Amino acid sequence: MLLREKVIVVSGVGPGLGRSIAVQSARAGATVVLAARTESRLEEVSKEIAEIAEIGGRTCVVPTDIDSDASAAKLAETVLETFGRVDALVNNAFAMPPMADLAEADLEAVAAGFHTNVVSALRLTRLFAPALADSRGSVVMINRKPLPGRELRTTTCDYRPPLEFEQAFREGPSQQPAAA
Repeated sequence: MLLREKVIVVSGVGPGLGRSIAVQSARAGATVVLAARTESRLEEVSKEIAEIAEIGGRTCVVPTDIDSDASAAKLAETVLETFGRVDALVNNAFAMPPMADLAEADLEAVAAGFHTNVVSALRLTRLFAPALADSRGSVVMINRKPLPGRELRTTTCDYRPPLEFEQAFREGPSQQPAAA
């Protein structure tokens, strides 16, 4: 199994992509830490993983609001106290900002979406960075691109700015010179 004895933290575990990432990681042998605000969804995914016989069912449910410093810190603390390591962080949590004309957009909602999609992903990455460095682990940023055929106008408050920031964040470390 490719991920045997690896610990993977997945944020934004819900009924969609986060669930699929968690289940497939468990199928590959990983212990999966399930993080999201809705504990009932986390429990459903944990139960689903436990019911698949070949997996062995290694999950850890940690209800987490990644927009909260204290909650995100508790996630990192729980993972490191429980497992002593982390091998991958999958930043999957996402808040859809309003898709409204700029003149009508609720700027507080736009700011909240940007905060979840960018600042909170940075927060989790920073919290896990030392442990990921120790394990030579990875950070996975899940991209959200507009659907094919969907035209985004410059007069629309959409989710391109957070996407562009995520791309810069993803590519930034690879552009830095190696430490001497």
